[in-house]
Amino acid sequence: MRRPLCCVCVAFVVTVFLYLKFCPLPEPVHDYPEGERITLLGDVYKKEFKSGSQGNALVVELENVQRWSPDLAGKETEIKTKTKGGKVLCYLEADENLTVPKAGSTIAVEGKVSCFDRAGNPGEFDARQYYRILGVDCRLYKAEIRAEGSRYSAYREILYQLRCHFEGIFDRVLAPGDASIMKAVLLGNKSGLDEQSRRLFQKSGIAHILAISGLHITLLGMGFYKLLRKVCLPQAACAVVSVGLMIAYGDMVGMSSSAYRAVFMFGMQLVAQMLRRTYDMLTALALAAMLILLEEPLYLYHSGFLLSFGAILGVGCLSDVVKPAGGRDGKRLTERAVQSLCGSLSIFLVHFPVMLCVYYEFPVYSFLLNLVIIPAMSVLMAAGLLCLGAGSLPAAAGTGIAEAMGGVCHTLLTAFERLCAVSLKLPFANWTVGRPEDWRIYVYGIGILFLYAAHQYGEHISGGRACEKRGIHIGLPLPVRLVTVLAAVILISDSPVDGVSMTFLDVGQGDCIWIESAKGEHFLVDGGSTSKSQVGAYTIVPYLKYMGVSRLDAVFLTHLDSDHTSGVMEILEGSGGRDMKTGSAVEDSMEIGISRICVSEAVIEDEAYERLTFLCEMRGIPVCRLKAGDRIEARGLRFEVLHPQGDYETDSRNAYSLVMRLRTDDNVTALLTGDVEADGEQAAAKRLCDLSDPAGIDIYKATHHGSRYSNTQELISLTRPKLAVISCGEGNSYGHPHAETIEKLEDIGSDIRITKDTGAIFIQIKNGKYSVEDYIK
Repeated sequence: MRRPLCCVCVAFVVTVFLYLKFCPLPEPVHDYPEGERITLLGDVYKKEFKSGSQGNALVVELENVQRWSPDLAGKETEIKTKTKGGKVLCYLEADENLTVPKAGSTIAVEGKVSCFDRAGNPGEFDARQYYRILGVDCRLYKAEIRAEGSRYSAYREILYQLRCHFEGIFDRVLAPGDASIMKAVLLGNKSGLDEQSRRLFQKSGIAHILAISGLHITLLGMGFYKLLRKVCLPQAACAVVSVGLMIAYGDMVGMSSSAYRAVFMFGMQLVAQMLRRTYDMLTALALAAMLILLEEPLYLYHSGFLLSFGAILGVGCLSDVVKPAGGRDGKRLTERAVQSLCGSLSIFLVHFPVMLCVYYEFPVYSFLLNLVIIPAMSVLMAAGLLCLGAGSLPAAAGTGIAEAMGGVCHTLLTAFERLCAVSLKLPFANWTVGRPEDWRIYVYGIGILFLYAAHQYGEHISGGRACEKRGIHIGLPLPVRLVTVLAAVILISDSPVDGVSMTFLDVGQGDCIWIESAKGEHFLVDGGSTSKSQVGAYTIVPYLKYMGVSRLDAVFLTHLDSDHTSGVMEILEGSGGRDMKTGSAVEDSMEIGISRICVSEAVIEDEAYERLTFLCEMRGIPVCRLKAGDRIEARGLRFEVLHPQGDYETDSRNAYSLVMRLRTDDNVTALLTGDVEADGEQAAAKRLCDLSDPAGIDIYKATHHGSRYSNTQELISLTRPKLAVISCGEGNSYGHPHAETIEKLEDIGSDIRITKDTGAIFIQIKNGKYSVEDYIK
């Protein structure tokens, strides 16, 4: 058997995947009460200064955490030898009175417990799952150190001080923006990276430059190893010293899964050379994956793990598969270009399903961009290292060299950003596909495995004496391979529409409803929140991309309160946002396109309305005003406006809310009410009676988040909805939903779903029937 160790490791990884798929691990249980102030005892594992909306803070990550009380002072060692606890993030205010604890020291910290939130909607960042993979149980906010032991880890503290020293050099030599990027590239510190740069690199498909990976270890490790060899040190000593330095570098930058993989594979390569054995990249890769999963199996769901290992897997397994037959590994420019393109394509074949599962879109021009960026990264890193080295010298000459190297870094980073910006302005820059169904991912994987197996079989047959003697090479023709790849890509990116769909998103204290017609037209009814910050960027846009939506055919804003509009305004403002009071320019592009925005005919033309119309004018989006009797038709459904009348006047935003009945072609109905008040409910009920038999509304969006002052008995008794959906936030100050509303709906036998309890609520309508599913089971 070829690569027996590799096969064993791959079998282990597959076993872990199947086990997690069919037997998910139970969530860890801890006794840290949400919102209470407690004192914990633990060892300082990491520490890092971060800036945020509430000022600067020192974030200390504790490991081996236990509950602590003053009567246990002096017994820390005894406590910690009995049990091993998890990890906790402690946020300490960074002021002049703060004493930074030493790495590895045991400290007692008092703070307010904040547990990580689980995702309430598809596409939303799942903080609970992310930190569970990292082994972190919770956070302590407004933390204070109550006691600190005298012992600490000199090794970790020296690495921390060295990292701070290097960060200080970048801060002195480079502009703040360049310094934050170079800290991420070389020192693994992404805390200072501004959101605009992070998003630019991510959308362009070059976010990998911000991760510590094989390029760093190869440049540093192999460079140092070759330097030691030139001074005639024994090979074994060179290998041990080089690997030791790379382990220290990995520890200094945080030892992420990508850094662990790179350091491990580097060590395996040097060990193979020292033992005069052939180094097998795939075996080293598989062994590194197995070791990581032995410690934490959930890393199989970590995007950094998948992308890092996937890139090497693609290059190692698929480069020859996609290479034209008879291609030589020569030094001609054309042959090198073909090799680079084949390398990019091989990485794409592995990364494509991962990107769709994580970001739900793919940057089309990342192929060409990476052909330029990856070679230039070696120059950027070399300039950055020289900048750090020269900046550490006491002489003035060192400062001059550091500034010169800083200029090189600035030039390259500026070029990177301009290339990214240009690529995003090209047509079809981002291909929004959505999250593929699991079976499509499996079939895609089978197709790629078929190509790999066919190539390996052809290589095995071609290596026989008869074929070698006659110069025969057996394998799939290039057109067949390309057609197979194309078919696999089409399969995984296809998302057929099956009936009419509705989703009530969990946006906290607010409203947002997404509707898809039978033809694939997309509509949004409201989109805002007062309890979730940046609900557009972190909830609404990710959900739309998850569903493969790049453009909304219409957005209905029932009224202009922020709990119904804040997310939509974020989309209109663009990813970077804008200050409406200063009138600064909006971003060039929007995350999600909008064809038109519909508001109530009775809308009050106040500051919120002026803000909306200004942004729509800047974007070239028409604003339509709707009144009772208007209809909006789509394939398989129509919206019928029930309120307000054309001559309706009010000084209340809630009162002028649009009330619409959605009716599908197979007569499933939904009543969408915004925050309309009692008189508006009465007018809508009268309109329903005039139109048809009002009884038998299937889906009712409870008015005003379930308030007792709306949801009148008259409307509920008249419509008798089978399903009532209430959108509100956990622990909101209004007490929504009110018990009176719940009682009214229970009395008529409605199935009541509340987003704060269920997360997003999915409704699929087909053949005159509808099915309901909650996101949080």
